Amino acid sequence: MDLLWSRIYDLIIKTIACGEHYVLAAMKKNNMFRLNCFEVFGFDILVDSELKPWVIEVNLSPSLATDAPLDMVIKSNLISDTLNLCAVRRFDRRRESLNKLKVRAKPGINGQCAVTSA
Repeated sequence: MDLLWSRIYDLIIKTIACGEHYVLAAMKKNNMFRLNCFEVFGFDILVDSELKPWVIEVNLSPSLATDAPLDMVIKSNLISDTLNLCAVRRFDRRRESLNKLKVRAKPGINGQCAVTSA
């Protein structure tokens, strides 16, 4: 199994490397920076009788609809992993409100509090 997964990873890396030029050109055209965008790819891979993987197709923005419980588990983990890789963190409304109050309560120019009404 380790050899099969290694071959699949190698195939995916080579496939993405082949399309990198097109992705970078599209990002440049749309004035996007390399580190502020991402894409989820869906690879359809066939494994032959000799356990050699073959790329059937690569989907951009594959469907995340779930038709079965296993689909829900796999795609939920995919979404979670994607957001973690992009460093998206859970928004804490309480902490954000407290931070805003602290900023508003900081002393102003003449030592007076800069508390404002919201």
